[in-house]
Amino acid sequence: MKRIVSIYVFCWIFFSCTTEKKKTTNFSDNYFAIIEIPAGTNKKYEYNYSTKAFEIEIINGLERTINYLPYPGNYGFISNTYMDPEIGGDGDALDVLIISESVQQGKKIQISPVAILKLLDSGQQDHKIIATLKNNKMNFSKDSLPNSVKTIIKTWFCNYKGPNKMEFIGWGDKEDAINEIEKWAVNK
Repeated sequence: MKRIVSIYVFCWIFFSCTTEKKKTTNFSDNYFAIIEIPAGTNKKYEYNYSTKAFEIEIINGLERTINYLPYPGNYGFISNTYMDPEIGGDGDALDVLIISESVQQGKKIQISPVAILKLLDSGQQDHKIIATLKNNKMNFSKDSLPNSVKTIIKTWFCNYKGPNKMEFIGWGDKEDAINEIEKWAVNK
């Protein structure tokens, strides 16, 4: 009887209709990122959901170029995430920096989150998931980041827009990063 009730509850939850976006409860460690900006470059590209193309950001009629060191990793977003403004998000997918050799723009790659960099941008939360490739061969960053790598990433993000534009809040570990992804996860 208990098994029948469990199956009924599962079916009711799984198949019930709703007009709201469904949150996933577990990606089973299957996280994917889309690369917007390859490591080692300094042009600021963003994915345009309307045109379905990667477009260079334009500010005051000029292409946005990072006037600091090039991106220290591959920058993009975690697929199947949406940071809903109604609950404090910015209306985009969750940002991610993948520590690896340069990956081509537009490529979808499987990642393993290892940390979260917590920042404020103009007073609003602008957290960045830090990840490696899923089958990463870099032993130094399987489950956490060494302080030397954290220093490089923190320094870059706190300065790439210019001095005092980004405010450092703190670091979170792998579990914090996964919780942040799960917070913004949506079924597609």
